[in-house]
Amino acid sequence: MSTKHFAAQMKLMIEDIKSKGTAAIYCDNLIAYLTEVQNSPEIEPTPIEIERYKADLQNWIESNKLNHESHLEMFRSVILSGQNAMKSSFLLNGGASVALLAFIGHLAQFQPSKVAAFGHCLLPFTLGVLAISVTTGFTYLSQWLYDSTNVSARKAGFVFNILCIILGLASYAFFTWGLLIAQGLFTSYA
Repeated sequence: MSTKHFAAQMKLMIEDIKSKGTAAIYCDNLIAYLTEVQNSPEIEPTPIEIERYKADLQNWIESNKLNHESHLEMFRSVILSGQNAMKSSFLLNGGASVALLAFIGHLAQFQPSKVAAFGHCLLPFTLGVLAISVTTGFTYLSQWLYDSTNVSARKAGFVFNILCIILGLASYAFFTWGLLIAQGLFTSYA
């Protein structure tokens, strides 16, 4: 029912009430108002405007869906890249530690005097394993805090995220340090 149609019906009803002698409501004022509403230009969108609005709304919905899916995929990519970086750092430092331990074990059989020097070389690799192990725990903690609706918890999650990045980079630095020490020892005993 349009506004004009409603006003016409209301006007007829009030005129009928007035003709029966009810004057408790100010019928003349109400009739004048309803006549004004009835004669006012009706602001209804044209079918073309309605279709344009529907198309714009659908475009906005699809754009938001695409934007959300893009952010979600980027987040998955970041998580996967972080996991791969942690795995590679763990393999680098852990593998170097195991290889160095095997070498030291073999060296102990033939030249026990050189074992102590290579023992110091093991420290950076084990620190690298420790750093990346702590990083995995802090990663869980940062994600748990990011999931909170509390603003201070999200800030703490950000701090843990930065700490994870620093520890991850530190594990690579420990690996590099261990390589340099090992390379120096191997060249000095060659």
